[in-house]
Amino acid sequence: MTGHHDIGAIRARLASGDGPSFWRSLDAVADTAEFRSYLEAEFPAAARLAAAPERRGFLKLMAASFALAGLSACDSGDGRHNELPYVNAPERIVPGAPLSYASSALFDGFANGILVTTRNGRPLKIEGNPDHPWSRGGTDILAQASVLGLYDPFRSQAVQHIGRPSSWAAFQGAMLAQMPVWQAKGGEGLALLTGPVTSPSLQAEIARMRETYPAMRWYVSAGVARDSLYDGAKRAFGRPVETLLDFTSARTIVALDGDILDLGPGQVGLSRRWSEARKASYAAGHLLTLHAAAATPTLTSAKADYAVAVPGARMEALARDLLSLAEGGSASSADGASEAWLKRAFAALNEARGAGIVTAGLCGSPELHALVHRLNGALGNAGTTVRHTAPAQAIGAGALRDLSTAMAEGSVETLIVLGVNPVYEAPGALGFAQAMERVPLKIHTGLYYDETAAHSDWHLPLAHPLESWGDARSLDGTVSLVQPTVAPLYNGRSANEMLAFLDRGTIANGLDLLKRQMRGGSEDDTAFQARFEDALRSGFLPDSAAKPETMALTASGPAPTVAPSSDDAIEVVFRPDPTVWDGTLADLGWLQELPKPLTKIVWENVVGISPKLAERRSLANGDIVRIAADGHAIEGPAWITPGQAENTVSLSLGYGRDVPDHLSRGLGYDANALRPAMDPWLLAGATLEKTGRRRLPATTQDLGTMEGMDLVRVQRQGAEPVGDTKAYELASFYPKPAAAGRGATAAWAMAIDLDACIGCNACITACQSENNIPVVGREEVERGRWMGWLRVDRYYAGDLDAPDTHFQPVPCMHCENAPCEVGCPVEATLHDSEGLNLQVYNRCVGTRTCQSYCPYKVRRFNYLDYTGDMPAVAQQQRNPDVTVRARGVMEKCTYCVQRIAAARIDSAKDAHAPIPDGTVETACQGACPTRAITFGNLSDPESQVNKARGDGRNYALLGDLNTRPRTTYLASLAPAAREG
Repeated sequence: MTGHHDIGAIRARLASGDGPSFWRSLDAVADTAEFRSYLEAEFPAAARLAAAPERRGFLKLMAASFALAGLSACDSGDGRHNELPYVNAPERIVPGAPLSYASSALFDGFANGILVTTRNGRPLKIEGNPDHPWSRGGTDILAQASVLGLYDPFRSQAVQHIGRPSSWAAFQGAMLAQMPVWQAKGGEGLALLTGPVTSPSLQAEIARMRETYPAMRWYVSAGVARDSLYDGAKRAFGRPVETLLDFTSARTIVALDGDILDLGPGQVGLSRRWSEARKASYAAGHLLTLHAAAATPTLTSAKADYAVAVPGARMEALARDLLSLAEGGSASSADGASEAWLKRAFAALNEARGAGIVTAGLCGSPELHALVHRLNGALGNAGTTVRHTAPAQAIGAGALRDLSTAMAEGSVETLIVLGVNPVYEAPGALGFAQAMERVPLKIHTGLYYDETAAHSDWHLPLAHPLESWGDARSLDGTVSLVQPTVAPLYNGRSANEMLAFLDRGTIANGLDLLKRQMRGGSEDDTAFQARFEDALRSGFLPDSAAKPETMALTASGPAPTVAPSSDDAIEVVFRPDPTVWDGTLADLGWLQELPKPLTKIVWENVVGISPKLAERRSLANGDIVRIAADGHAIEGPAWITPGQAENTVSLSLGYGRDVPDHLSRGLGYDANALRPAMDPWLLAGATLEKTGRRRLPATTQDLGTMEGMDLVRVQRQGAEPVGDTKAYELASFYPKPAAAGRGATAAWAMAIDLDACIGCNACITACQSENNIPVVGREEVERGRWMGWLRVDRYYAGDLDAPDTHFQPVPCMHCENAPCEVGCPVEATLHDSEGLNLQVYNRCVGTRTCQSYCPYKVRRFNYLDYTGDMPAVAQQQRNPDVTVRARGVMEKCTYCVQRIAAARIDSAKDAHAPIPDGTVETACQGACPTRAITFGNLSDPESQVNKARGDGRNYALLGDLNTRPRTTYLASLAPAAREG
């Protein structure tokens, strides 16, 4: 920092703040001449932004960043700031060369295997681990975005005490004075709150801590908890179990509010297995059909062959009807569309006894899950297509409502919150924040200074999973390892290290704690070290998956009575957001600007209403509505949602955050305010009012139907092939590409299986991570300036109350007869010898002619300098193999040409041998959990993409335009008939 600015005066002003007044001190500092002078001299670009209408909030953000970064730099902690540059490079470190580490991406405590690609010690990209027995190479959007979370400038960067910057040394000293008090009381009054725990090493630390403090109470909090799954199993079997689905021998699936394809801990593994089984069944002549009932549409119901909208309050009745039919009885409560669906679903299950699957999702009630277990038992599916294992998640902790009651009663003297945010994610009916005020000592550890941190006495930065040692179980029980790929950027501690210190009062190393858990009692050092290194290389412990258990159903209790509801009664269903989930990662711009799979909304949540309800209440998209119940209310823009139950209103979690100067602040509404304490997913008897105000949400897709065109084709079982080759037989002035053959020049191409695509958007996030695609913000999206190189279109067909839903990923087609090349006046877009449509950035003058000539609308113009003012820490994530574009150039998908070039360089080392099929994997292809995308060389007759092109379902999008696209599609699959 330059010496002529009075930085000491700024620090003094900041240090004068305490508790809630800390942000008021920042506000005062932001308006001082000293800070403005400092900002102008040190950050001129930021000073220009500060002159904008929102300059006050921006200046406070800069003041906060300056204060926390400057003061935390003085915290030496355990000496992690004493690094020196190496003179002799470590083994295997080649400057600029990628190096991958096997690790795990955590989703609500559950693990999916990943490979973390690093360059010069910087983690840059997440790929799936193909050897992992559960995830098998796929990823989801949260795993892809986790690398951005590592470099997130909004992450907590310093210890804070009562709102003031502090240090680890101060915290350790305070705790060493406090621990004898806990020990004297045996842990009475001590409460530990964590998220869901599947980690064996973390479970061991909690167990040791409970031995030290026998009276300590342990509770679990999660915005999307699995409590109903385990409670339902307990009702059916007498104890909680994990339910795993085997699609390989299944002939039909019935999902009741199911989530087998939806974002969640099991999405990657389940969707891959479903896709493979469906493809195999079609080849064998009997399509694996999916029947889905849901109150509001999900990815599972969108991909269903037969879907019906059923109010959430009637889901249990529907399950009872299925159970009654399976036991030889009759249905009593279904009517209309649900009756027709019920008959068809039961007929399929009855025909496939022992080879069917009935499942329910995370948001189902415990009674619904118990009914599903009994239904699978009655149909003979248990033990064949449906298997049960011991829970992967640790059982035995108290619920969040129990902790809230204990705090309100004054029986909690010290609360330790480890990596969760209960003040935000707790149902509003619990009054958690008010109960927390009665706790004398509150300690919070988290990645962010969030709502719970603001109510705590101590806040401690938690290490990111990419900075930590640890382990976790996948949904099938496989123990997966977590290993650091970079030293902690902000001197954070892992959850294991935190608990070890609070238990024993000494600083522990995460690696030592992990080894202590993994090591066998009689295993010698050499054998253990070899086993440990093998596990690190693979990323998991072999043969550690849970073994199936034989379960016996208990006697069923009396059927609960369901009070009839009036035709005009409004029910509210709560669902996790399909991009930001429960809001834990709501500060990540990649997730905020990722279009929701079904609504295509970005940067906020909406109030989902059915077409019939919208017509009855005279509502249109963008009308601000008020939802109220039990003295609480939220307001948000209405969005008409085809396929939603008529009198059901859907609210999504993850928004309405209230953390000062964070990216997520002020976006959307907080649905938690309306959530009931006992049934957090369903609220009956709410009121819906039209406020008279309007605000249209930002969306990336305005058109919802195909307007009579065959953009997405459907191949019915047994029907004539819907694919064609006419797009490659039309006359053209362009020369034909080289004929296929091993001696021919490479001809890169892509095929996308629309039946396998579930619309999960993992491909979009992977493309953004790989290709340095910027986030542009809500206002720019509203202007049509979204920068994604790949989009996933969503189309509806048929009746809006029960539509067929289709997803279609659309990258650049890399047309052989490319209209964009004809239109460019400076030849900035052109073809190479391998058929790639290239973009020469330093030749582009920004006429945007190519964009107007492109019939697929896949080209993006970089209107503004979206990356010039990126924080330095965020710039560390950029891929050095891909140009970081300035404003004024056209961008588009390149088929990840940098990966093709890398493979070509490797092949040159082997006497210019041809690149083997499968060597080049595009970012979207590698991320796809269902392997819907195939990429390869058309000049190789044995390549997978050539085999896909030979499928009878293969067709070219808008092929009649004679563009001869290198990207083609395989039609979606459907049963032979859908009568009734």
